[in-house]
Amino acid sequence: MFERNDEIRNQIWETISGLEEEQLNRKPSPEQWSIMQVLRHLNLMENVITNQARLALEKEQHMSIDKKPYELSLDRSRSVEAPPHVQPPTAPESLADVRSDLASSHRALEQFAQEHDTALLRSKSFPHPVFGEMDLAQWIDFTSYHEERHLGQIREIKQQLGL
Repeated sequence: MFERNDEIRNQIWETISGLEEEQLNRKPSPEQWSIMQVLRHLNLMENVITNQARLALEKEQHMSIDKKPYELSLDRSRSVEAPPHVQPPTAPESLADVRSDLASSHRALEQFAQEHDTALLRSKSFPHPVFGEMDLAQWIDFTSYHEERHLGQIREIKQQLGL
């Protein structure tokens, strides 16, 4: 269930390989995020998804949720502003800290996915701000699409900065 998540994460690390911290923290424009901010956003998202999924498991209700078209999140022509709780800080950060936090949040989500039967994950849900109610299995899969969307953003930032 988690192979795609790992694959996209590895592509992210390959894409930023060799960049200096100053480059990672540089913004193409004042209103855009830096690569480091994108990485921090991915960490915040994984933490929120894992925490919300744990809370959803505690609910008594069991639901059957139709598959949502979250693959549409790859379309970067549509922009959705990140909710405040998953917006990255504006101050520069160290790659070591962000990389460590990303590894930790990734492990936590992977462990959550491995600890629970797929049928149980499909019977519990919480809402996505764009796609509506999604079951936990969909959320885990969505995470890889969300990261792939931001991998595209990272590549765009690199190009804008001439890196």
